[in-house]
Amino acid sequence: MRRTAAAVLVTIAVVSALSGCTPLTSTAQSGPHPTPSSSSYLPSTAPTSPIDDGEVVAAPEAGPDSQRDAIEAATEAMKAFAQPQLSADDWWTQMLPLLSQRGGVAYEGTDPAQIPAHQVTGSGIVLADSTDVSLIVQVPTDVGPYNITLTRPAGSEPWLVDRIRPAQG
Repeated sequence: MRRTAAAVLVTIAVVSALSGCTPLTSTAQSGPHPTPSSSSYLPSTAPTSPIDDGEVVAAPEAGPDSQRDAIEAATEAMKAFAQPQLSADDWWTQMLPLLSQRGGVAYEGTDPAQIPAHQVTGSGIVLADSTDVSLIVQVPTDVGPYNITLTRPAGSEPWLVDRIRPAQG
């Protein structure tokens, strides 16, 4: 009889271990069982994520109309920027509508008296690697060329200034 009882207990232990259940004993922890919303809940299968094939789709190159619009926007921005004689408030009032959100953050609090350029002296040119949503226009000024980085969320939106800086070399 003892062998039969021992065999039954071993069988229960094996079946319990294989099925993931544990027999209730006096050492079992009491309390709530894990639920889908508890931190100890683990799904039976890992979630699947979309397959990343590593392919990146490039933005289309800026076409002639897009480049023309960008040159106009950069020239207007440089004319507004190159006014060191203005008060900070007047300068800001002219610049703000021409700036992207990033540009607005970058140029907020600018002291226009510190800007060396006073005027645009020629036509701008679009630099290489321009896309329909991001490009750089080089605009000549009385103190040398400036690079104006322009962006827009989509090809149909107006160009806005992210950054204005003296051209290097």
